[in-house]
Amino acid sequence: MITVSEQFKWKESMFMMMHDNPTEKVNADYVTKINEYLTAPDTACSKEKSLKLLKKFAGTDFRVFWSEPVDKYLPAVSEGTMKLCEKVYSHDEAISYAKKIISALDPKDLARKFLFGTAHNAPEYRTALACYYFVKNLPSHQFEKKFIATVSEGDVYSDSTCEICKYNSRLSEEAKMQFWHINIDMNNFYFRAAVPFCFNLNTAIVFLEEYQNLPEPDCSVKDYSFFKEIIDLIEALPENAPPSKLRRELKQSALKKMTLEQIDAFIDMLGYLNILHTDDSFGVTACHTNENRMLPALSDRSYYAYPINRWKRKDGIDYGMIKYLFGDIY
Repeated sequence: MITVSEQFKWKESMFMMMHDNPTEKVNADYVTKINEYLTAPDTACSKEKSLKLLKKFAGTDFRVFWSEPVDKYLPAVSEGTMKLCEKVYSHDEAISYAKKIISALDPKDLARKFLFGTAHNAPEYRTALACYYFVKNLPSHQFEKKFIATVSEGDVYSDSTCEICKYNSRLSEEAKMQFWHINIDMNNFYFRAAVPFCFNLNTAIVFLEEYQNLPEPDCSVKDYSFFKEIIDLIEALPENAPPSKLRRELKQSALKKMTLEQIDAFIDMLGYLNILHTDDSFGVTACHTNENRMLPALSDRSYYAYPINRWKRKDGIDYGMIKYLFGDIY
């Protein structure tokens, strides 16, 4: 996980880099190259090669990405794994579209594939379940400007981002930045199974769209047995064990195939799915939780997302939610 200080340093270095490399020229060169690509798209490569290109992209320092052409990634765009940009809707259209997507999905089928993705370390099958419930529990609402900060002149709000669903109807006007952001999402989808802290509708839509393009996996009852092993491991933790202790235990036993980054995302997911939570914090399967209502972490050393950042083993495991999500599947 990236610490706050690392995030600050990254933003500072990005600002300096943007100052040293004129945005207008970078985007003009990028748009020219993309227009050439759209006229004569690259021959699509295999899924395996596309995923390797996506992984290479995600491992590239932003300053390097910003100063280099994107030609090397265009075969993965042709294949469909990487994207040129995110399609943006008006606020109300986005909500309507997201509700339409989940109306065609079966939550029990999503749960079955979540179990498969856990047992076989296939991250791309693990995000849709939480995204489904985030959209399902999203209340009917009008656009409300998102609060940004309070400065000496008064409160600052975003004219494009909604306070309730976090939908941003006006993404970066810089074309190359759009390429960066959408493919960071693709990396989170395929390699981490990570949904953002303080869920936002943009990412939920992107993940649900991509999920619909996945091949049908070979699910089995063994997947659920594997998940129950994880629950048994959590049950055996000492009562004051926080998520960081769970992380170490998972890495040493049930989830050896996962990277630590994937394990962190998986622990967050157990919070989003309301399997691990305190009595005063809840995940997206229970209700829609507005960012302003989220409670702070119990420890300032926590780097997990709400609500798991408040959980300790003594808070227990929500077996009722496990039954709700996974009951009657096998």
